Amino acid sequence: MGAHDEPSRARLDAAAAIRRLVNGLVGYGGSEATLAEVAAVAGGLADRLECGERRVRPPAQILRYTEPVAEGGELSCWPDCMVAGTAHPTGTGIRSHRHGDAAVASVVLGPAHEGLPGRAHGGIVASLFDEVMGFALWMDVIPAYTAWLRVDYRAPVPLGQPLDLRATVTGRDGRKLFLTGTASTDGTTVADAEALFVVPREHDS
Repeated sequence: MGAHDEPSRARLDAAAAIRRLVNGLVGYGGSEATLAEVAAVAGGLADRLECGERRVRPPAQILRYTEPVAEGGELSCWPDCMVAGTAHPTGTGIRSHRHGDAAVASVVLGPAHEGLPGRAHGGIVASLFDEVMGFALWMDVIPAYTAWLRVDYRAPVPLGQPLDLRATVTGRDGRKLFLTGTASTDGTTVADAEALFVVPREHDS
């Protein structure tokens, strides 16, 4: 199966199991015997996977959708996306949909995303902003790459609680697209962001 194909149930289940394993390894203790077994089993399975055909994503995957997403429609990334992909072991499980001109999303971060004790790592928060801003472009079939992204962290981002994100396109100047985003927990803003995305020349119209 190529990376551009829809994943099989087995691939989705494998990714989900590995996500659970990573959170379990980071968030819980384990005997030396258990940890040694994890290393042996995981290493052996990795050896077998690496004997298979190399999977390569085609450049055409810059766009997820070919027509605008309707109000309330679900927004999703390619299955192999490291942040939002359902078939990627590091996927966060974020869920998103269209709400007017905004892409809105919710996610619960776990032990694997911890930075300082008890709070999410700033890098994963920035990645989530980048992802939801991408959704805000994709839902109107706009292909673009991130040029820069600025995040203001206003409060600790907790683990184990719903984190709600929102992103909108605020302006356009030729190939340049300007976006803003907010992240909140229980109605309290914990971070906001602004970014510049650029439409590739070959997609400029």
